[in-house]
Amino acid sequence: MKWYQSNKRFLAEERQSLGEKYPFLKIDIAPMGIRINEALVLREEAALVNGIYRLSIPDSQRYIDYRIAILLPDNYPRDFPRMYCNDEKLPIGNIDRHIMTDGSACLGVNAEISQKWRAKPRIVFFLDEIVAPFLVWQAYYDTHGQPPPWGQRSHYAKGIFEYYTELLHGEVDWNIKDFMELLARKNDPKGHEKCPCGSGRRLRECHAELIKHVRQQILWKDVQKDMFTIEKGK
Repeated sequence: MKWYQSNKRFLAEERQSLGEKYPFLKIDIAPMGIRINEALVLREEAALVNGIYRLSIPDSQRYIDYRIAILLPDNYPRDFPRMYCNDEKLPIGNIDRHIMTDGSACLGVNAEISQKWRAKPRIVFFLDEIVAPFLVWQAYYDTHGQPPPWGQRSHYAKGIFEYYTELLHGEVDWNIKDFMELLARKNDPKGHEKCPCGSGRRLRECHAELIKHVRQQILWKDVQKDMFTIEKGK
């Protein structure tokens, strides 16, 4: 059973909060076969946020309208939503704009988005804290003809490695894949294992506390998903 079937009260609450903050967006129960954008059709019934995101321009009365769709997963809100572009200002398949071939928006590394989402798993929070920065980035690109000097990582695997390097406070000598493998385990790594920092020492004598701290920040399942993305070469 899908979340909106088993928890109709929560669906009503999400619809109300969305309507109050974003009046041009609404949550519909979309049937199988509905077209999300020119590249993607729903394979099964799902809850879908659809409509216009009105982006206000700071220090002015101007705004930019973006047509978007947000797919709420069957186990929502345990898993975070996925945003899809449906607007000529958000060109599908333009990787330089961080928009994939199915129109999905690359909003960040999976573990990074999941960490933010767990702080407040609600649709308005997702729009405020995750979707809005993406659209601000897009507006800057359109205005200046180039990416802004903030809010961007490299594409595909390189961008994922950059995120995990940030978790290490910029220490670049680590074997990032080995580091990710320790984070992707369900159980904590053992102290006698070799530290992936390149020192040759065991974890207990080296970066055990740092790894423990990072494992408390992100979920091992999310790291596994990021590793799978790297292996697929996407």
